[in-house]
Amino acid sequence: MKNTSQIPAPTAAPPMRPETPIGAGPVPRRRKRSMLVLGVLVTLVGVLGTSMLVRSAGDRVDVLAVARDVPAGQEIAAEDLTTAALPNDPALKPVKASEKSSVIGRRATAPLHRGELLADSQFHGGKVLPDGQELVAVEVQRGAAPVDALAPGDQVKIVSTPGKDEQVAKNAAAPQEIEAQIVKVGAPNASGAVVVQVAVAGTDSSLVAARAATGRVAIVLASKG
Repeated sequence: MKNTSQIPAPTAAPPMRPETPIGAGPVPRRRKRSMLVLGVLVTLVGVLGTSMLVRSAGDRVDVLAVARDVPAGQEIAAEDLTTAALPNDPALKPVKASEKSSVIGRRATAPLHRGELLADSQFHGGKVLPDGQELVAVEVQRGAAPVDALAPGDQVKIVSTPGKDEQVAKNAAAPQEIEAQIVKVGAPNASGAVVVQVAVAGTDSSLVAARAATGRVAIVLASKG
């Protein structure tokens, strides 16, 4: 037999070392320190921001707001008011919630609308009418006033009327009119008469009261514009 020479098996190539990028090496200590300082600063800023938000959220004051519409001239009731928490801003001057008891019973100087903040200028300084004004109760007979259309704050005229059997001459002078403001409108009684409280000038209050006592008055509603 012919001898065949045994071919030696190829030897495995040695493992290749991973290529190392030129210039790669450990991060310099100065860069590590800068990153550490930056991280600390970011953390401090976050803590300070959160603290300021919490502080601003806690620096609030409870004030009065209008819970439902209130016509001008009407007394303010407890149900007309609610509270709201607002930032303590010197530019805002609403009535504080702690003063609610002193506001109840006062009269609105202008219509109050639901949702708005209550200010001192929106109601009288006390449970009385403004200076120079006096309150008079006038009972008007059925048909002598547009009762269904009257509301607190309306400007009206108090007019003298003739007696039941008294006739008015064609050339008679026009009856005297006295300007007034509706404060409160009562409910009709069994005969249909209604008591209406009106605010009039102090110089006219006696005359209005005297006319009201006779029952010969009418109320004329002025235009609401």
